[in-house]
Amino acid sequence: MPTISIRQHGVSASRNQTVVNPVTGEIVKLTAFNQPERTATRGWTPNVARRNEQRLQQIDFDGIDGVPAFVTLTMPSGQMGEVSAADFHGWLKRWLQFMKRHGLQHYYWILEFQASGNPHLHVLVWLDHAWDALEQYKALRSWVGILNKSDVGARLQGQIWEDIDVGGVITVDGETVPAHPERVLMYLAKHAARGVAHYQRQIANMPEDWQYRSGRVWGHDRSLPLREQEDVETDYPTFHRFRRLVRRWRLAEARGIKDADRRRAAIVQARGSLKCGRPDISPYRGVSAWLPASVASQLLDAAVNMGGENEED
Repeated sequence: MPTISIRQHGVSASRNQTVVNPVTGEIVKLTAFNQPERTATRGWTPNVARRNEQRLQQIDFDGIDGVPAFVTLTMPSGQMGEVSAADFHGWLKRWLQFMKRHGLQHYYWILEFQASGNPHLHVLVWLDHAWDALEQYKALRSWVGILNKSDVGARLQGQIWEDIDVGGVITVDGETVPAHPERVLMYLAKHAARGVAHYQRQIANMPEDWQYRSGRVWGHDRSLPLREQEDVETDYPTFHRFRRLVRRWRLAEARGIKDADRRRAAIVQARGSLKCGRPDISPYRGVSAWLPASVASQLLDAAVNMGGENEED
């Protein structure tokens, strides 16, 4: 049976892989029998991006205490051939320890790679008070100092601190988004979920040592408030109707985007969200979207109540 998963800020619907228990005859999910094999992390993979996006969709922003800020930390590309993934994660750990000593309450970070192979960090932090310019300078200088102690010539000018003034705007990777932690993280999640074909996700653009064992490429503190997702098993007619309703909602949202180029791209993406080149897979292709849990619940109720309506848009 298909499963619809409703999270705080997103939803996904997919067909379960099931098998029959040879002892009891019970139909169970395939994952109940075969746990995924633990292997060395090798950067951004489709599964890694999917888990990152789904975790972001579970964050309970209303339950987070603290003043939010957005930090970008960079490293010099010319020396990355000498830097291992273990070195990087050690630096990140020490920097987070510094931040915790000075009022860091929660954080969420995402690692990306530029075409030059230069990794850089996007970090959303929540602090126990609004930091002034001196405190921000010390935080960035701490990162540079950690790298310099390892003979990596980081520059202070390459690090960015942006306060998140809720109600205003903030620039993330050259794109203007609403200044709210949820909107910033949504942007980062969509950015991370674009797929491994994007140049910032390709293994070939990672330093050689990282291509075999990169370590985690996203993470957060254990106390970050999360909302458990609700999993609802449905029949196939409801699953199909729900997919189409999600597509309609995405189209309506896309048409409301003011920027013409972004609106056009969003409409194309929404229209093609259920399309697949393989006829045997297309009817069962899953759907995933950012939308509030309340909207997802309403769409599910509508799909259940629509009965025999099966026509496509």
